[in-house]
Amino acid sequence: MIQKLIDRLLKKRHFWRNVGFNELSELYASEFLRSLAMSVVGIFVPIYLYSLGYPLASIFLMQIIFTVFRPLFSFFAAKSIARIGPKHTMAIGTFAQIVYLLILVSIEQTNVSILLLGAVSSFAYAMYGLALEVDFSKVKHTEHGGKELSFITICERIGSSLGPLVGGLVASFINPKATIIIALLIMAGSLIPIFMSAEPIKARQHITLKGFPWRRHKRDYLSGFFFGVENVVSVMVWPLFVALAVFSTNTYASVGLLVSLSTASALMAFYLIGKLIDDKKGGLLLKFGAISNAVVHCIRPFVTVPLQALTIGVINEPMTASYRMPYIKGYYDASDSVPGYRIVYIVIFDIVRMIGLFVFWTIAYILAKLITDDILVLQILFIFGAIASLGVLFQRFPALRH
Repeated sequence: MIQKLIDRLLKKRHFWRNVGFNELSELYASEFLRSLAMSVVGIFVPIYLYSLGYPLASIFLMQIIFTVFRPLFSFFAAKSIARIGPKHTMAIGTFAQIVYLLILVSIEQTNVSILLLGAVSSFAYAMYGLALEVDFSKVKHTEHGGKELSFITICERIGSSLGPLVGGLVASFINPKATIIIALLIMAGSLIPIFMSAEPIKARQHITLKGFPWRRHKRDYLSGFFFGVENVVSVMVWPLFVALAVFSTNTYASVGLLVSLSTASALMAFYLIGKLIDDKKGGLLLKFGAISNAVVHCIRPFVTVPLQALTIGVINEPMTASYRMPYIKGYYDASDSVPGYRIVYIVIFDIVRMIGLFVFWTIAYILAKLITDDILVLQILFIFGAIASLGVLFQRFPALRH
């Protein structure tokens, strides 16, 4: 039903797709459902673990484990994509995500180590995330990639804006565990759309690093080191900071409403940014967004009341999209520019991103061990978010040089 609705809404706009429109609409529908499922519980995981008594240092250590295992899992994901295709690999990643949620819902009773939680999460995200990137980079069209990226971003953001509100209300008035059960059901349903067409790439491919043009992409990989750091500061550190420093009652509902309103306010901006990218304005947008986002990160430590948090959220969403969307478009086009090395390019980029996250979470862990004030630790991490936002400007994607 969701896929049919997306078809009706978007088919007229996708006049350039005479063949294979269904493949994009399937990704749109699947990403909407998966984003809805993960956002129902995702931003609340650090808050939930913190409420169970886990110190900040342990939560950060879980993220370190995530990054340590990720390169190994990324290599495994690459092999899987090459052998059975991205869609089947996405299915494996989704099932792993369900296992992750099951561990999370039972962690209070089973006393399972959160380090295991980090490892399972790492495997799930490697399998699903890399496969999605390979799939989308293959079925998108370079000349209209901005619009196509804006549509998948809108679908993802609609899911992301509804999820925190639903999850926050359920967690506040029923039980935090109930949000995980809801996420499980939606996550399972997200698999249905992607298998309505065949795999977009041939199976049983051979992966090799021989002949890969490393030097041509070294600046892009350097920017990837910072790209992942900025993202986790926005989607993990910021909600946790708001929960501890701003909202003292109804934490889940308040944080969920804040994130939902912030995301929903930027939906139209995503479409306009997509059009500007196709009009060759992506490079300018990226510079504007990265610098503006760095400024927002520097302001966040001083937020103390809900209205300030909402204002920052509403301002930050379009600022973030104005650099992330051009960046991702340039990244996908760069993967197209190395025929026969698409999977290799994407996996290497992911590994470099994990190295950046490993450095960031290690610093966060050390700070949490040395400083007893948890709010102060999170405030310091926003400075690293600002630095990472500027670090994205190291990129030299050909698609953004106009």
